[in-house]
Amino acid sequence: MANIRDVARQAGVSIATVSAALNRSGTVSEKTLRRILDAVDAVGYAPNGIARSLRMGRSQLFGLIVSEITNPFFGTLTRAIEKAAHDAGYAVIICNSDEDEARELELLELLRVQRVAGVILSPSGQGAAYREKLTREIGAPLVTIDRRIEGLDRDFIGLDNRAAGRMITEYVLRFGHRRVAFIGGRAGLSTSDERYQGYCEALRDIGLEPDPAICLRADFRGEAAYMVAQPVLSGRNRPTAIVAANNVMALGALQAIGDLGFRCPQDISVAAIDDFPWSTALRPRLTAIAQPIEEMGRIAVEYLLDRVGEIETITAARSRIFAPTLIARDSCVALD
Repeated sequence: MANIRDVARQAGVSIATVSAALNRSGTVSEKTLRRILDAVDAVGYAPNGIARSLRMGRSQLFGLIVSEITNPFFGTLTRAIEKAAHDAGYAVIICNSDEDEARELELLELLRVQRVAGVILSPSGQGAAYREKLTREIGAPLVTIDRRIEGLDRDFIGLDNRAAGRMITEYVLRFGHRRVAFIGGRAGLSTSDERYQGYCEALRDIGLEPDPAICLRADFRGEAAYMVAQPVLSGRNRPTAIVAANNVMALGALQAIGDLGFRCPQDISVAAIDDFPWSTALRPRLTAIAQPIEEMGRIAVEYLLDRVGEIETITAARSRIFAPTLIARDSCVALD
């Protein structure tokens, strides 16, 4: 394999000059840099990224930890982050915590050992002890996305989840529905709690109190949504509409509706937070709240690049909160 000596010999410069050029650690003229790069191509030299990481203290790698890789939201987000990082000259190590706080902390340690330049994290944990572990163990710039950790002094990108829960519930209520079930995620997570708060606000605005019997938890998973929806839909006082706090839980609810012999929207209307690419392929087409996932991923990378570059004007943690967008389709109809 070609080494740095071969590059120096081909370019007619010293090894130190080649090292300075490739590591951007010294002043090298454009003419000399071009000659060195041409020599790299000519001899087929591939710099040792691990060794360079050890010298520089970090790599050209970002870490990304998402809480559920099979969720279409996180698939789209991962693609956007990987593209933005690639455009900036970074590769991304993609990890899935599977909604497991202990696994997430293990993955953070793995990324630390790999000397990643920074981490983008959709958190699975909660509470003060978890927050302290993050601040103590990360060892690199950190940007959180989608879920906010209360009291964590790090950059954050996310949706206005309270507004999203309120907006989608208000839409359903305008069709005359008054017994509206809510299928939410795990309590204590910002996305779960804030979307539920918005749902409650919309009900109280028209003089209704949320009924605990139809306020369900499904951990943001479709299978769990299917299981909790079935007994509620089978009861004597079943809801006439369902608001799901994410897309995969909406799919679980729709499956439960069909398996029990009901029809959507004729018997039960359904609406969800988080749109997804094939929602228009469903029959009925799903009414949903959309968020600008690609832009969120791009800005997360921009924030991380700022921190890696140690821009002096950036001191306090920043937050970028996006407004929800309602996309009305066919899955909600007025009561007879």
